[in-house]
Amino acid sequence: MNLIKRNDYIQWLNRYRDKQVIKVITGLRRVGKSKIFDLYMEELQKNGVSDDQIILINFEELENEPLREKTALYRYIISKVRSDKMLYVFLDEIQVVQGFEEVVDSLFVKPNIDVYITGSNAKFLSSEIATVLTGRYIEINVLPLSFKEYSEHYKFTGKDKRALFMDYITYGAMPGMTMFDLGSSEQREYIEGVYKTILEKDVLKRNSRAGKQLVEHILSYLIYNIGCMTTVKRITDYINSNAAKVAYNTVDSYFDTLQDCYFIYKADRYDVVGKEYLKLINKYYVTDFGFKYYILNNKTLEIPQILENLIFLELKRRRFKVATGKVDDKEVDFIVKDTSDQMKYIQVAVTVLEEEKLKQELRPFYEIKDNYPKYIITLDDYFVPDHDGVKTINAIDFLLGEEI
Repeated sequence: MNLIKRNDYIQWLNRYRDKQVIKVITGLRRVGKSKIFDLYMEELQKNGVSDDQIILINFEELENEPLREKTALYRYIISKVRSDKMLYVFLDEIQVVQGFEEVVDSLFVKPNIDVYITGSNAKFLSSEIATVLTGRYIEINVLPLSFKEYSEHYKFTGKDKRALFMDYITYGAMPGMTMFDLGSSEQREYIEGVYKTILEKDVLKRNSRAGKQLVEHILSYLIYNIGCMTTVKRITDYINSNAAKVAYNTVDSYFDTLQDCYFIYKADRYDVVGKEYLKLINKYYVTDFGFKYYILNNKTLEIPQILENLIFLELKRRRFKVATGKVDDKEVDFIVKDTSDQMKYIQVAVTVLEEEKLKQELRPFYEIKDNYPKYIITLDDYFVPDHDGVKTINAIDFLLGEEI
């Protein structure tokens, strides 16, 4: 199977090649982190790097079990170092190695070693690496296929962009699904298998296996409430009113775990008037919609929720810092900051063709006193492109790469 060219991630790695900084790739299990390693190693080889300059170790493979001990791992890598050439070291799912941060730290200070690591759990970043390697690493978070990547892969079908968009939101965008025919039983079985693996290995293994039903209650609540403010207390109250009684702390533990393994992402809430981030209540978005069938038991989900979720993920892909906005008693779907801390305000709507809906989306913008760019992203094909400085963009074009 040909690998899908995930050029944005490869370009990111290229920018930091041979720089004395550890490249950390994070993301949900099966989201394509290992394949990005494969693609990047191909890139290195095309640019003159020889096979003996590359070490790739996947710690989930049984043959690498002896290298899960930190001293054995370090000695093995050091034995491959050459004084006249750079050694490129790729360590896949390194959180399996107890004390891995000491190995990475020791490799970091050696000349002629360029280190790349992956992990499927945010804890390994927030604790071990962050403590030992502060200021020595950069992170890129990998998401499922963008609509641009997806459309490029499926262009052979001859479908127009709207038909491909409907496939995208129906079947999801986990890279492995592209091995199978769209909508086939094999594809459904693959996605179900990925979903169950994530639950078993990344969620339930860290808590109680008896909590599978509880986890699915939490996920069901989150998906049905995409775009709504959420707290652990609200989730707990929902579960207690619809299922067996559960303690707040238990829900809180699973909720944290779902975020740690990148199954869901949090968008902080920003007070535009007070110019501060608010605590306790936030919005949450799911990493891939292909899982919704197994979480919701084939029940449908409204397009507005799906669209808002997709725009959130696309903004993250573009390296924006993404928050939701509060303007007095009004809401702005997204407030984003780029690397230079410049802000943009974004409303997301399936349609703004009706006058009242357009007014509703514009209303929060009129309360904002600064001059940062403001956008409405909509599925409408026909729209007024500018409303007193507020620009309108077609959502599918945005997902295909149109800039804001």
